[in-house]
Amino acid sequence: MTTNPKKAVLAALLATAFAAPAMANDAEDALIRARQKIFGVENVDAKGRVAPDRVIFSWATNTTYVASVLGRVIVLDSYITKPELPTAPIDRRYTPLLPKDLADAHPEAIFLGHGHGDHADNAAFIAKWANATIYASEETCQVMQLDVQRMWNDANEVNGGVKIVPNADPVKCVAVVPAGSRPGQYDENTGRSRATRLGQLDPQVCILAFKFVHSGTAPVDPSFVHSTLSDLGDPRYSGRTITTPTPAVTYPAMYPNLTSYIPPTNPALRVPGQMDTRTTGFGSPPGIPGGAITILYQFVLRGGNNFSFVWLNSAGPATEGIGSDPGLVTLAQYTDPATPADKLALARNIGHSLYDLMDRLPATDVLLGSIVSLGAAANQERDIIKVTQHLKPKVYYPGHHTDVAQKGSGIYHKIAWRDTALAMGYPQSEWPEFRLLMDPNDFLAPQVFDPHNDRWAERGKSARVPDACR
Repeated sequence: MTTNPKKAVLAALLATAFAAPAMANDAEDALIRARQKIFGVENVDAKGRVAPDRVIFSWATNTTYVASVLGRVIVLDSYITKPELPTAPIDRRYTPLLPKDLADAHPEAIFLGHGHGDHADNAAFIAKWANATIYASEETCQVMQLDVQRMWNDANEVNGGVKIVPNADPVKCVAVVPAGSRPGQYDENTGRSRATRLGQLDPQVCILAFKFVHSGTAPVDPSFVHSTLSDLGDPRYSGRTITTPTPAVTYPAMYPNLTSYIPPTNPALRVPGQMDTRTTGFGSPPGIPGGAITILYQFVLRGGNNFSFVWLNSAGPATEGIGSDPGLVTLAQYTDPATPADKLALARNIGHSLYDLMDRLPATDVLLGSIVSLGAAANQERDIIKVTQHLKPKVYYPGHHTDVAQKGSGIYHKIAWRDTALAMGYPQSEWPEFRLLMDPNDFLAPQVFDPHNDRWAERGKSARVPDACR
């Protein structure tokens, strides 16, 4: 490959080095640095190989995780909260990474839980430089191609015209579910939904995936007593002065706003290092309503205890069948007495079939799920808890509390989850172990699992895996 010397020099001089990831030996060094930063020095060897006998999750903001599954590196969502240019000599950023870090880690695949910008930003950029395959809905795959074209056509003048992506070729994107399909590809003849098997991590890992329902609002559920969710951020993050009671106390900003990685609209205000790697139209450009299409992924290790984890970045009112996908109804239709009864029944049946499908999956050991819902004002964490009740995970990592929710609000969401679960009659003896990671201190704090540990034994998994993963 021939490299333009002027562009190479410019890229090296950029303080943030956001241009093309390094090549040859530099690329190997970049890979080692990125993986050690993400997974911990103790889990990555001198060649950049991640521990081959462990499953490791590293939280990269919101519902984004970088995972190593028996040494195979993947990315779950690609969005980064509050991306900013590094500061020196001390890095004072709220989020200590940028899209280039994820590209340098060289994931083999990127799984998108849905196409909204706070989940799918940066996916095409990372995939192009890492030669990774994206898994998403057919609609989101279409948007990924638009992202490539937009980035390729970006003059990127503030960085000397360095190309944001290496070429204009289509990014590799696999449609997990067909365009315009119902959640679970629901079949009215059988009354059942089904999962699609993905072969990306064969033969070590079976991946099952199906379309679920994005979070949204349903009428207030009268079956349980409701509590108040306090979605309040930590005022110390941006700084605050409290005047009463006296004397006044000033809390200096822990994480003041720094120079954004995302370039401002006015070109005159842009600085070197800024690039626009976001997804087009927040994931739903005109004519492609793909942003809200939500996919649940289950990863099941073959052999041993069949250690398994589910990643789901949004959970909506499947109970009522309310959503934007084919076969579901809108909130307005649900509450409209004129809506045909059979239309409402179909929507409810689709929703119930999704829970039934969860019941039929191999048992889940770890759930990486959202704890934030757009329907929280009406039903708090009800829809999230219902997913937990059906998957029955042993460990739960809640996410999405850095976006939509207020930064630093995670403990309030945990309190609301517990109050709602208790009110719903969900016995505490059945609750998963609740492992709340707090922003930003737990960003890139590796969560390491030994899949051979007896804690993950059986629960009927060995009988279900051959059928589900054939």
